[in-house]
Amino acid sequence: MEVKIDVWIILFIAATAQGMFLTLMLFQRAKGRQLVLASLMLLFTVTIAYYVTFWTGISQHISRHFQIILTFIWLFGPLFYGYARSEVQHKLPKSLWVHLLPFLLVNMAVYLVPLFNVSFRYYGLFTSIGSFHVLGYALGTYWMLRKSKVSKSLLLTSFSFLGYAICLISYYVLSWTGVLQLTHDYLVSIGMTVFIYLIGYRGFKNPNLINSKQPNKYQKSLLSHQSLLDIMKKVDALLIDEKLFLDGELKLSSISQKTGFSSHDISQAINVIKGHGFSDYVNKMRVDQAVLLMNSSAYEKEKLIAIAFESGFNNKTSFLNAFKKHTGRTPSEFRKSIYSQAS
Repeated sequence: MEVKIDVWIILFIAATAQGMFLTLMLFQRAKGRQLVLASLMLLFTVTIAYYVTFWTGISQHISRHFQIILTFIWLFGPLFYGYARSEVQHKLPKSLWVHLLPFLLVNMAVYLVPLFNVSFRYYGLFTSIGSFHVLGYALGTYWMLRKSKVSKSLLLTSFSFLGYAICLISYYVLSWTGVLQLTHDYLVSIGMTVFIYLIGYRGFKNPNLINSKQPNKYQKSLLSHQSLLDIMKKVDALLIDEKLFLDGELKLSSISQKTGFSSHDISQAINVIKGHGFSDYVNKMRVDQAVLLMNSSAYEKEKLIAIAFESGFNNKTSFLNAFKKHTGRTPSEFRKSIYSQAS
């Protein structure tokens, strides 16, 4: 058996290796919404690996039933949307399973329509249609994240996924027009490779992306996960429902006195459940409040420092730092973007 190897294939083999490494790290350390990202990484990695077997000629010697990998395209969009949505809402959307139904229906059609004769042309048809499915999710997710004012890092990841979707559509359009041979699908893999390397970069810059375990200082804690959830529920009732975060002098000890829980237990609950320290968690709420006020016509001519104080910040520096951290832009830049959109 002659195996074909070139520079592109070596690049994609490297991407497969990194994708598998990131997948293992995510599945080993992540939980909750990050498991969705881990699943997406696994599917991307397996898909590129299958492409490599196709280019090298190895696929001719393995079962044709492995072509089911080509229908993973119907999972890419829903999984990335689910991950992005959970990053905004801090929990997985309950309706995520509904978005996975097209994948099941496509595979039923692939197997049942040709009476269990697994034909490559059926996979080609459904993957072509699936490219528009991916593009729809990519555009919708990117638009959702732009409106939610998320961090630049997450927005860049979404932009990368959108780039992959465009590569996918371009590949099929160029193939249909005869400009590109159907077997030369390097364009698709380039988009997937960029996405994988970007996730790796995000993991390097933000270790919490691939490590959501409890911090070491809480490893010996006797509190169960359910106990932490109960504590967090009461803390949120104070911070969100009673808007205690608007108090510029708010301290962890104040929350402790009002809830009856120790400061240590509250700190652990916020770190483990929300993935933030106390100050960072409260400042995120204040930034969200500032964004809300800045989008309000009633505060259109209000000075930024006044909005900062009304949102719970007690000084300009903490406002600027927190706003830039959670939105990726300064308050002035954010306000200018509002004006430009209005005009």
